[in-house]
Amino acid sequence: MSLVGCQTTQQATFNIEKTNQDNASESFVYAPNDKEEFVFHERAESLRKYGYDSFCADTSTFACYNRLPYDKYLGMKGYFDTEKPVKTHYAGYEFYPVILENGEKYYFVSSTKLGGKYGTTSPIISLKQYHELKSFQSEPLVPSSPIHVISSKLAYGHKSFSLSNGDVIGEKQLNLIRELSARFDNNPTIAELLIDKRINKDEMENQYFISPSIDLLKSDAQLYIGVNDKKEWLRFKVKYYDSSWLFVNSFKVAADDYRWQSPVMKFERDHSSGDVWEWTDVAATKSYINLAKKIANSSKVTIRFYGTQYYSDKLLGEKQKQGIKDILKLHDLMNNNKR
Repeated sequence: MSLVGCQTTQQATFNIEKTNQDNASESFVYAPNDKEEFVFHERAESLRKYGYDSFCADTSTFACYNRLPYDKYLGMKGYFDTEKPVKTHYAGYEFYPVILENGEKYYFVSSTKLGGKYGTTSPIISLKQYHELKSFQSEPLVPSSPIHVISSKLAYGHKSFSLSNGDVIGEKQLNLIRELSARFDNNPTIAELLIDKRINKDEMENQYFISPSIDLLKSDAQLYIGVNDKKEWLRFKVKYYDSSWLFVNSFKVAADDYRWQSPVMKFERDHSSGDVWEWTDVAATKSYINLAKKIANSSKVTIRFYGTQYYSDKLLGEKQKQGIKDILKLHDLMNNNKR
């Protein structure tokens, strides 16, 4: 069979037999002979009824709509018959001839735009990845931590880990937790507090920023931590979020009976999809740290954002207040557990 496409990288000598569906030859011997192997990977429960896609009988279209039954093919191995695709579509789709463990032959369609053969929407993973997942052994989050990483999972091209406390975190988050904890003598409480925090690493400056994982689509007041090789520091950020501009230039906090008024300040502004947000981000002086503590320990907290003509009142929730408490605790622990 000669394959013709927008770009052809190799002539195909690969034939799909009529006996492909459910009737692979009983004499077939699965022999990858060092060719690249893969495994049909577990899918989300809601997607299992749709089976496995991307396995086509020919190269006429990348949208062949052929579906392989999930229960039959889950865990089945296969291998790529060629190292390079036999046809490349102009939209970035590549056709690879594959042979499955049951003797069936298909053209596997991958998208270069979505990460290739094992990209974010791929129904397969490499055999090496499969063995890594199956051989995973429980290990502490950090040395001496009572929380353990008990299993790993790969979905949509991203690896995640289940923890013994019930949380699930991504591979990047796990690595950042361990990197940061190692700077503070692997304190297990620091590691535990970092589990649900938003951690951003500036690779250029080799510094980290740690903030509460709160709803980004809400008005907010928060503390966050900066960490580099020399020190840890706190910053205070307050944000107005709504559908209408205020052009905020100051704010006032009512935390139970406590009142605090900011000076006139510069607020940054941005917008998207009909929503606007205005924020200021300053060094956390003693005054701002005291304000943050008042916010965290009050039962009712309202922020009044003053604009050029109008003002808007926003209530802070319990999760936002807990986020401030966690950041304050983290900062204290970091100061007392430097390596």
